[in-house]
Amino acid sequence: MKTKREETNNKTLHSALIRVIKAHRKNAHTQFSKISLTEGKPKILDFLENNPGCSQRELATYCRIEPATATSILAGMEKEDLIFRERNIKDKRILNVFLTEKGKNAQKKVEKVFTELDNKCFDGFSEEEKNQTIHILNRLYDNLMKGEGDID
Repeated sequence: MKTKREETNNKTLHSALIRVIKAHRKNAHTQFSKISLTEGKPKILDFLENNPGCSQRELATYCRIEPATATSILAGMEKEDLIFRERNIKDKRILNVFLTEKGKNAQKKVEKVFTELDNKCFDGFSEEEKNQTIHILNRLYDNLMKGEGDID
């Protein structure tokens, strides 16, 4: 039986988002651990699939991680033969990042996990409800980004 506080908390956007994010992250973590991918790697694999040869800085910016963190994660991924890095021909200070064949195969598995998670999340939803949900979440994000930096 739910307490009065639990019932009230389930009616707020804040609480609903936290519950969904936590459940989504738990499901994703379980699936990614089955294919030996730790946190951070799936997003990097996805980004590199669509942006081969990007710089480490671009990758860090997109993934919202510090460049030093990106360097550390990429070093591990390089040891696992998921990626390789090459010096940029025009600027030797820049390292461009590419997926290896093993990395491309891992990315396909990541894509499958995300598709399965989407299907699980939208089980019982009509196509219209699915589209509305995505649209509403994007609008919420846009609203929050309008005032980015305003919250202390």
